[in-house]
Order: sequence, then C-alpha cells, then structure tokens
Amino acid sequence: MKLRIAMAAAVSAFLAACGGGSDNVQSPVAQLFAQTNDSSNAVVHFVRNADGSLSARGSVLTGGKGTAGVNYFMGNIVAPDALTSNNSVIVSSDKTRLFVANAGDNTVSTFSVGTSGDLTLQAVSPTGGVRPTSLAFSNNVLYVSHQQGLQELGAYRVSADGKLTQIGQYAVAGPEALPTEVAVSPDGKFVVVTGFLKTVSPVQPLNMLLAYPTNSDGSLGTPVSTATAGVGPFGGRFGSGTLASVFSVAEAAGGTASSYSLSSTGAFSVLSGPVVVTRQKAPCWIALTPDNRFAYVGNGSGTVSLFSIDSTGKLSMTNPVAATETPVAGQTSAFANDSWVSPDGKYLYQDYAGDDKIVAYAIGVNGALKKLGEQPANTQAKISLQGLAGT
Repeated sequence: MKLRIAMAAAVSAFLAACGGGSDNVQSPVAQLFAQTNDSSNAVVHFVRNADGSLSARGSVLTGGKGTAGVNYFMGNIVAPDALTSNNSVIVSSDKTRLFVANAGDNTVSTFSVGTSGDLTLQAVSPTGGVRPTSLAFSNNVLYVSHQQGLQELGAYRVSADGKLTQIGQYAVAGPEALPTEVAVSPDGKFVVVTGFLKTVSPVQPLNMLLAYPTNSDGSLGTPVSTATAGVGPFGGRFGSGTLASVFSVAEAAGGTASSYSLSSTGAFSVLSGPVVVTRQKAPCWIALTPDNRFAYVGNGSGTVSLFSIDSTGKLSMTNPVAATETPVAGQTSAFANDSWVSPDGKYLYQDYAGDDKIVAYAIGVNGALKKLGEQPANTQAKISLQGLAGT
C-alpha cells in the first residue's frame, strides 16, 4: 500500500513538473480588438473581463497607414465610418491570428495572438488593390475587398510567417462599385460580397449579393448574382448550426433588414424582408447571437436595433432602439457602426465612431441590452474608429 502511494505521488510530481497538472494549464485571455484608422494605424486592444466589461491593454501599431478619418464614399471628407465597411478587423477561427486592413497604404497587417493576449506583428503585406476595407479568412486564405479599382476582390494565401501571396483578383459588380463586405459561408464553399454603393449623392446601390464558389486552392469561380429584397445591402452575417445557410443583411439605403437562404448553387432566396428599421437612419452593421435568436443592427443615427430570428431564419423587429448613446459636442450622431457578440452569446460590444468609444452590453434572455461600461478609442481624428473582433 505504501508503495502504491509513493508511486502515485511520484507520478503526480512528474506531471506537475511537465505542465501536465490542471493548475498549470493556462486559459486563453478573452480579448477585443478594433483599429484606429489613424495615419499611423494601430490596433486598439482590450481584455474582456468575466463580467463582460473591458480593460484597456493599450494600442499596437499595425505598421500600415489608415485614412485618418478620410471617408472616400462621402467625397474624401473626414467623417465617421471612414472605411464604409464591415470586417476591417478579423480574428481567425482558431483565435491565433489577427488581420487588419490598412486602407491608407493598401496593405494588410497580420498579427499572431498569444494565449496571454500579447500581439506580435508578423507581416505587413501589399494587396495589389486600392483601399482595402473588408476581410474574411478561411482554409488559410484571406479574402480582401477594396473600395476602388477594376478588380476589387482579392484572394491571398497566408504563409506561416504571416505574409500574403496573391492567388487571384476578381471583378465584382462593376468598376469602382465600392463593395462594403466580404464574408465566407460557414461551410467554406462560397465567398459572398455585398455593398456596391457607387456614389453618395445620390446613392446608387446596385442591390445584389454575389456568391463566388471557392476552389480547392482558395481561388474563386464565376460569381452567382442574386437581386436583393431591400435597397443597398451593406453588411451581413451567416447564422450557425441549423441556420448556417441563412444570411441576415442590413440594407443601408432602404432603411431595412432582410434574411436570405444560400443554396448549394450560390443563389440566395428571400426568407424575410425587407423589414423596416423603424425611424432609424443608415442601418449598415449587423451582429448575431450564436444561438441564432437575435440580430443587432447598428445605425448611422447612433442607435442599435434589436431583431428576433425564428427557427427558419426570418427576422422580426423587436426594438428599434435597444441601445443609444448621446453624441459628443460637434457630432450629430454617436454613429453606431461595427459590433461583435461574444462566443457565449452573453455580451455585445459596439463601436460608436461618432463618440470615439466602444460600449459593452450584457445581453438579456429576451435580447435586451444592459450597458456595462465603455472605453475610449482615443483615435487622432476622434471619429475614425473602425472594426471590431474578439476572442
């Protein structure tokens, strides 16, 4: 008996020394990232605390340049949402890499993300396009949409050192179409591009969704075009699990939201909409809870609208003003743009570019939002905050 106890103690000591004991297992730090879009672009870095609140970890230079708040879509003036996009900052599904679009010098920065939350800049790679603003990552291929040019979509292989090697460049809806988002379907079979706003005065949206079939090497085939139910599709999100083929879209120019089902051929069919985002302006950004129950739409009018989602993927307006912030002096709107929902579905994080801050909310059982706190972004232009993604 004494021999067994001695052997067990020895094995326990050996495991502990080798890091095999449970007390030595390091849990990854939950984090949140945005970009300043300053002339010298930087990642704004936060720790997500267990209660959903944020603690600042400072900023890390991307090695690239932002637009300093200059908004190409608005006629090259300094204005909120300078990148006119979703997904300018993304995290890989395994949470080990962070990608940031640098629209000011046509590059993408690749960071490695440590379990302790440390960011290490791996590479700053030119995209070969003009004004990269939206990113999507799948099977070690990064897809990048650009605001200008004849071929505004690019595909790039990401090497172990973080550098991008171009696989192909592709035309979208037309020259200078100004796409606002690129996304990859959950099954990895299609790359979806939205937007195509063309000009701001007057806005001339092309009202379509494009789905490019992906090849085994990450290159893209001929896109399938589907007319949208609403006017001006801006940002979209795929559901998860049983609703992985459902794509919910905020339609900026029409002031609506709709949901669609993506078929095996790449064509979309309408499930619901267009549903009016009641009394709100410029519904552009959208985030979904992981359980497919709620959608949060960020509006240029400075509010967040709440939609419920049924078991088939249909959207219903629940609360047009689930959250709002008071604009700071000199701004007409707090401008609620990029947002992100935590993987456990408990918290929503929302950029307010007009107020230069990020607000944390707790998500209630009915989807209602309770403000937990806020953190300043401290961008130089005070309105150039862009992108939001976390772990």
